[in-house]
Amino acid sequence: MKVRDRILVITDLFLGALWADEEFTEDEQRAVRKLLADLMLCTPDDLPTNVEDRIAGFDPLTFDLEGATKDFEADPPMAKRRLLELVGKMVDADGVMDMKEDEYLRRLAKCLDMDYDEYSDLVLDYEIEELRESFEALRTPPPPMVASDGRSSRPPPPPIVDEIAAPNVGVGALPPPPPLVDRDDE
Repeated sequence: MKVRDRILVITDLFLGALWADEEFTEDEQRAVRKLLADLMLCTPDDLPTNVEDRIAGFDPLTFDLEGATKDFEADPPMAKRRLLELVGKMVDADGVMDMKEDEYLRRLAKCLDMDYDEYSDLVLDYEIEELRESFEALRTPPPPMVASDGRSSRPPPPPIVDEIAAPNVGVGALPPPPPLVDRDDE
């Protein structure tokens, strides 16, 4: 099947990738028009009306990735890989690939029934265990540093004040109020 026959589905897949991070910037709009024009052998200004309408009317909330990939199920692995590469170009259009965009590429590859080794070089390489260890390292405070005299370099904790024994001790404490005077006694 020719690209022209699938251009609206390809447009949807590109737009789904661009909206994955919940933004659709002007740079991304120019990038999708340029890539679609390259695929259709025309200029971005000469894109067919139905493609322009598809870009303008795309709704990321109702987009069905699984449904959009049905058209590519029978394609050979290299054609699926090429499609994923093109969608990857869209993900990189804003110069940043975040976790949501990476997840979109992974979902697309899964919908295309691709094995991980067929697209692993196109997605972010991270391991859940590595992320967990990194987060643990950030949450754990560093060990105390010990000076040459054996004392900790950490400042001592603030003193504990017994509020019952010393109710007015502390920062910003007010002096006790003056005793009440009964005006009838005067």
